[in-house]
Amino acid sequence: MERSLSKSLFLTISLGLVTLTTTSCSSNIENVPLGQASSEWDFDHNLQFKKTKFDEHNYQLEVIPNSKVSFERLSVFLLRRSYLICQGYGYKLELIKGVESFDHFRASPNLIMPNLTAKLECPITQ
Repeated sequence: MERSLSKSLFLTISLGLVTLTTTSCSSNIENVPLGQASSEWDFDHNLQFKKTKFDEHNYQLEVIPNSKVSFERLSVFLLRRSYLICQGYGYKLELIKGVESFDHFRASPNLIMPNLTAKLECPITQ
């Protein structure tokens, strides 16, 4: 009985810590002030990105490249993240900087590319 009680107490404390950790992580993303970038990590695509919310329909997304992720995957990630943020199609995505040319490795082998940055405008639903 004592062993069962200690096991139950351990499970309750563990569940409480997991809930507290999950709640604190998710609330940090939502409590970022307007106009300030929140840095996030996408574990599925193994890349880091920043999301800046200006108002309910306007965002700026900045995908931070690493050597393991190709430009094609970065751009597809940008499209998919835009779809998730706007909760559907009809969004407008304007690339600001970071687009690679087809021959940029050959023309400038030591060029450090800037982050892939875009402005996102979600459609206004009525």
